[in-house]
Amino acid sequence: MDVVIDASTLIAVVVNEPERRRIIEFTTGNTLIVPGSIPWEIGNPFPAMFKQNRLTPDEAHKGLVIFDSIPLRYI
Repeated sequence: MDVVIDASTLIAVVVNEPERRRIIEFTTGNTLIVPGSIPWEIGNPFPAMFKQNRLTPDEAHKGLVIFDSIPLRYI
């Protein structure tokens, strides 16, 4: 099944938000459809998360590594 996801869904996964596990359970085995702008949209909230002490640079780097490992179909 094709599942269209947005940046907020991916961000929840890469920064380990509480809903991460449920998102992974729902999307595993499906084709994840995303717009071509997703790589830019993923990094957009990081500066605000740094200022709010919700994310460290190390955690952001780990999140981007996770993002790179997620199989996405860009359209």
